[in-house]
Amino acid sequence: MDVGETVKQKPTFRNALLVALLVAAVVPVIAVGMIALMIEHKNLLDHVGTTNLTLSRSVAREVTASLREPLGFIEHIGKVMEREDGKAREQARRLLEEVRAIGLFESVYLVDRHGRVVDVAFAPNVSASPRVYVGMDLSNLPVLRETINRGRISRSTVFLSPATGDPAVMFAAPAGEGTVVGTVGLRVLSRIAEQVKPDDDGSVIIVSRLGKIIGHHDYTLVQRQTDLGGMEIVRAGVAGRVGTYTYTVDGVERLGSVVRMPETGWLVIVEVPLAKALAPVKRIESIFWFGAVSTILLAILLALCGRAVVLRPLTALVASAREIARGNYAFVPPPPSFREVDELVDSFSAMTDAVRGRERDLRDRNEELAMTEEELRQQIDEYQTSQDHLGESEERYRLLVESSPDAIVIHCEGRYVFANPAALLLYGANHSDQLVGRPITDFVHPDSREVVAERIKSLYAERKPVPLCEQRIFRLDGTVVDVDVIGIPFTFNGQPAVQVVLRDITRRKLAEERIRRLNEELEQRVNERTLLLETANRELESFSYSVSHDLRAPLRHIDGFSAALMEDCGASLPEAAMPYLEKIKNASRRMGQLIDDLLDLSRVSRSAMRRESVDLSRMVRELAREYKESQPDRRVEFEIADGIVAKGDPTLLRVALANLMDNAWKYTGKKESSHIRFGETVIDGERVIYVSDDGAGFDMRYIDKLFGPFQRLHRADEFEGTGIGLATVQRIAQRHGGRVWARGEEGEGATFYLALP
Repeated sequence: MDVGETVKQKPTFRNALLVALLVAAVVPVIAVGMIALMIEHKNLLDHVGTTNLTLSRSVAREVTASLREPLGFIEHIGKVMEREDGKAREQARRLLEEVRAIGLFESVYLVDRHGRVVDVAFAPNVSASPRVYVGMDLSNLPVLRETINRGRISRSTVFLSPATGDPAVMFAAPAGEGTVVGTVGLRVLSRIAEQVKPDDDGSVIIVSRLGKIIGHHDYTLVQRQTDLGGMEIVRAGVAGRVGTYTYTVDGVERLGSVVRMPETGWLVIVEVPLAKALAPVKRIESIFWFGAVSTILLAILLALCGRAVVLRPLTALVASAREIARGNYAFVPPPPSFREVDELVDSFSAMTDAVRGRERDLRDRNEELAMTEEELRQQIDEYQTSQDHLGESEERYRLLVESSPDAIVIHCEGRYVFANPAALLLYGANHSDQLVGRPITDFVHPDSREVVAERIKSLYAERKPVPLCEQRIFRLDGTVVDVDVIGIPFTFNGQPAVQVVLRDITRRKLAEERIRRLNEELEQRVNERTLLLETANRELESFSYSVSHDLRAPLRHIDGFSAALMEDCGASLPEAAMPYLEKIKNASRRMGQLIDDLLDLSRVSRSAMRRESVDLSRMVRELAREYKESQPDRRVEFEIADGIVAKGDPTLLRVALANLMDNAWKYTGKKESSHIRFGETVIDGERVIYVSDDGAGFDMRYIDKLFGPFQRLHRADEFEGTGIGLATVQRIAQRHGGRVWARGEEGEGATFYLALP
């Protein structure tokens, strides 16, 4: 292989230069663009997932709140039926009439202990005759059996109501010896899903524990009971895994977030089409690939032109050198070019003029010439490298500005001089000529002009960035847009300017407005519930006065006539009749005491409270002195701690302490000597007041009955009392935001604890 073939196989300098220019210009652009696209894709998915999860939790709270009222209503009917007075059934009938009026339930059934319907109420929109259902056997109803077995309120699974065709759920609660069962329609779930449906063709889906749709803005899916149990997101939600998932429905890829409601086990899914969610990234990707292709073509063109400009004088010099090597010293200099090249040409010219007489000196100068050529190459390389770096920096800045999702504009002397594509989209412009050259005040809303003027003045005067703020701008079509704005001092074409970054916050404002409306609706619902509670309190007060006035007169008659019978006819009555008359008098007096205690309990719940510092130790000492004065023959030792003070209502706290001390005094009455203590301690970090005695005590198995009205753990012939005192203590503790509990053992005494905040 000869030297000529070897030279032809080696790459030429011009081709190597072309490839180097292309690699240096294109590879960084593509690498940076791909990394930016991946980061933007991930950030967008995280943002959509977070937004969907927030909306899912909001819907879950609203669904739970919508079930709270019917659940409380059913429980209230059950508690009314548990009362032992004769008017419980009449009050239950009035509540059923209220059910018929307000339509809170589709149906409510009062069921006796054998599972047969004794009364029923239907909503106005249900066309059914109550007489058909009276006497019906519901004993095999699962929710009824569950309530009877567990002794507390139960909820059924979701089913399609035969009366309305809508999804429904049943609540059942104990009601005296029977049960009350209510059917609640779940069409409200679809209304909730319709009200909070997200943008971008998204959906809010409420799914039962069995995977069937029970709430959707497309109600046909609810009526068909569409089953989603096979979907990954539903299985994850049922398992309690809250999160965001990607899946395909009907050939459309979707992004959904799921939240599980712990009270019901239902799921709330908020989903949006994945293509819609990733639309901003797709647009940026299109812009990037268009810019990348344009950059490659431009780089090729610039590299070809640069190669021709840089290498043309060098090629001429190479040709001249070849002629000199052949012995032709008629040197023709190339056209003027770079300074270094021109210096080289001058050197070549001087060398040619002197070569004839100084060929010997030429050998000595070859080394100098080689060094000069190497220096020239280094200078050319350094110059080219600096040019490449400058071009890359400018290209990166241009790509960042043009691909930014935020609007970026530059204004100089009060007029726009630049706008990126996002700014054209924000202002509703088709091309930059519609913005460039126009005063910035043309697009500032009157509400924001004063603030904008102050910010611009500060930017030009201090040349420091101004903080982020909200303002309103006009689009070209006259519509108003809310934006976040930040201003940065800038230099444009050598003149002071300002670069402004704007971000459209219209969706955020709409979301805030939606939240405000939801809060107003919630406040209205609270007011409605407050009105219902006040009505119930007035009915309770009326009932209390009725008990006071309607029952006292017969009791006085019984007591008076019994006494008259004993006084006037005692001599003529059989001897065995006198104990019976005495029992009648005692029973009437006990009934009167029960009425007084019941009214006291009612007053404790309704009386106005005032909070102040109360010396509890002093109160207990006064009570202990009264007990000793009333029964001086009893041997009772009182141990009362000093300095126990609490914040609360003095009257109510005295009633509570009097009931606790009465309890201790009464149940130590059968012991020859006893010990009663009053003090305070700390339990689990909570300050607690206690009253302890060594009297009769009680069986802890019946602790649940201890604080219930009329509940007694001892026979009336053993210890007198009405069973109201401890219920009064519990009401007083609850009104102070505290609680009361007890520990005891039969024959070993009892301790009652009172925690006040």
